[in-house]
Amino acid sequence: MMNRRSIVVMATVAAILAAVIPLLSIAGYARQRAIEVETEHLKTYSGWTLQRAEQNFSQARHVFDTLEQGAWAACSTAHIARMRELTINSQSVDEIGYFVDGQLACTSWGIVQQDIGIGVPSATLVDGYALYLHITPFVTGGAPLLAISRGDYNVLMKHERLVDVLTDTKMTLGLATLDGQLIAMSGKADGALSQALARGLADGHDQNLMYASAENTHFRAFAITDRSAAFDRMDQELLLLIPLGAGMSVILIGLVVWISRQHLSPQGALQLAIKRKAFVTHYQPIIELATGQCAGAEALVRWRQPDGSFVPPDMFIPLAERTGLIEPLTDLVIQRVVDDLASMLRREPSMHVAINIAACDMQSGRFLPVLSRALRGAGVAPTQVWLEATESGFMDVNAARATIDQARQAGHAIAIDDFGTGYSSLSLLQTLPLDALKIDKSFVDAIGTQAATSIVVPHIISMAHGLRFRIVAEGVETAAQEAYLREAGVQFVQGWLYSKALPLEAFLAFYKARNQRRTAPPPDTEATGLTPPPASPSAG
Repeated sequence: MMNRRSIVVMATVAAILAAVIPLLSIAGYARQRAIEVETEHLKTYSGWTLQRAEQNFSQARHVFDTLEQGAWAACSTAHIARMRELTINSQSVDEIGYFVDGQLACTSWGIVQQDIGIGVPSATLVDGYALYLHITPFVTGGAPLLAISRGDYNVLMKHERLVDVLTDTKMTLGLATLDGQLIAMSGKADGALSQALARGLADGHDQNLMYASAENTHFRAFAITDRSAAFDRMDQELLLLIPLGAGMSVILIGLVVWISRQHLSPQGALQLAIKRKAFVTHYQPIIELATGQCAGAEALVRWRQPDGSFVPPDMFIPLAERTGLIEPLTDLVIQRVVDDLASMLRREPSMHVAINIAACDMQSGRFLPVLSRALRGAGVAPTQVWLEATESGFMDVNAARATIDQARQAGHAIAIDDFGTGYSSLSLLQTLPLDALKIDKSFVDAIGTQAATSIVVPHIISMAHGLRFRIVAEGVETAAQEAYLREAGVQFVQGWLYSKALPLEAFLAFYKARNQRRTAPPPDTEATGLTPPPASPSAG
């Protein structure tokens, strides 16, 4: 938290900036807005130019399709008549040519006697069409035309037809092949700029001109206009924006004053922290008693403050649950865990990580698609992720069962956390298809003492064995507790006897060091909990 002096200083500076910046920046905003609007305007016309080019291209395609479907005697009277008919009926096509062995045999105007080869195309389009950018018509002569060729035919059309788009302001439209060859322009423009736009997509402006471009599978189009076109709009906008800027200054000053008098609410602070992803996950190692090796970890979220300290989870988790912020927080934790441990989990298929799920999420199952996408994207097996929920998460049995069924079908193991501290009953455990039970630290602390709760532990363990649950004991701090739990058949333990919750790098080092002592083959799937066991008969 900032001290009072810092808040006063920052509020004063903010108030000054709030008064000055809107008025100083409004002209800049109007200028930028004018540029953006005109760029979008040019981009729209680039798109329309592409549409116009494709319309002409479609007419050429229709000619090819029609002629190729006919069974013509080459250059017969009927063949030439059909080519002439298609030429006359097309708004785009000026002439059609038919080639035999690469030589022009006839056109829509008659048989050709001279030797005229098809030549080398200027460009080849993705779907087998060839472009010849400058072809002089054999019969009519005149200015060079654009030729589009497919198979034994080509069609000639005027270049300007491809950029024949009616504009609402003065601009130059251009069309090029995707490899940068300029096909047509609707007017004159800077030659270097036109060539640059033909070679690649660009939106922008220089001291004199503005330009934008677009492309499709065949062509690249661009539009160029004088820069003054953009700023013609700016003067009109300034008449509206300057009073608006003054009003914004007043509002911002009032807002700064109001904020400076308020303490950021805990909910607001938490919401901002989630947005800024100001959370890290620490990992408390889970030890397999049978081997002494680290089988995985429980992911524990920590709220990191700007000064490097951490807010305890018991201060913000209940707040998150009350305010509905637990959902984005859960999503953030899932992504953190996957980002942190994906590579380790892929290398160590016997390793698992446990993620705590809030009661509301366990009831709704909302988090499951989020988790599935994260794991699938990282290549992590769902069997390596356990899901833990406290007893309150299972109170609505029907809703919880639906979530559990989906999770277990995906491959996740489900554990009931802090067992014995809430309202669980044997009938609840028998009803739900759970996989594991975690003994709360308060019961582990009572092992070997005369406390009244000391007699609860053997009953919990016996019940869990009867239901074929795997058992994890939390808060193990002494060797005597470890020995008792091992003798009782508890499979997994965690606690300060082994390690506190560790930052990522420290946990990875712990895991490596602990498991270097491995002398036996990895335990089987049932022991490690990589896949949920079959539901017991009582679990339905």
